[in-house]
Amino acid sequence: MAGEGRKKLLYLGVLISILLLVGIGFMGGDQQEEEAARVGAIAPNFRLENLTGEKVELKKIYRQNQLTLVNFWATWCPPCRVEIPELTRFYQEYQAKGVEILAVNIWDNTSRGQLQTFADAAEMKFPVLVDVEDKTANQYQIRAVPTTIFIDQTGRIREVYMGALSYSQLQTRFERYKAAQ
Repeated sequence: MAGEGRKKLLYLGVLISILLLVGIGFMGGDQQEEEAARVGAIAPNFRLENLTGEKVELKKIYRQNQLTLVNFWATWCPPCRVEIPELTRFYQEYQAKGVEILAVNIWDNTSRGQLQTFADAAEMKFPVLVDVEDKTANQYQIRAVPTTIFIDQTGRIREVYMGALSYSQLQTRFERYKAAQ
């Protein structure tokens, strides 16, 4: 009888262990998803509409370019307004060298028409995308604007930079990431 009781306890212990491991596995999957937007990880894919309503998918963009910058910004943000001419100048000079910039507008109640007027006035020739529900901002755990994510051609996040970037900082990063490929 005592041997039979031990067997039942052993089976119960094994069953509880298996259930715990399965539960931890499910929780670990969520944790990986939350941590997906970190340096060294593959950039979480997204599909957002540009100002004309066309869908733009990140994965298609970074595969076609040496370096893709995903710049999170807002029209009301003073550092963003300082950074836009720097991004514009960098884009004009480096687009032919394999650079793409996706300007993702977040935390902004500006209409698409107003965004188009703003983008035209700022001479933003790169795609301006609208994250209406802030899903992409949440996916990338954006806490401040401007924030720029540097993504290489394989989809790896090379850097997450919070704050306004200057033209020379953008040049330096391009040269650094190009040399590392």
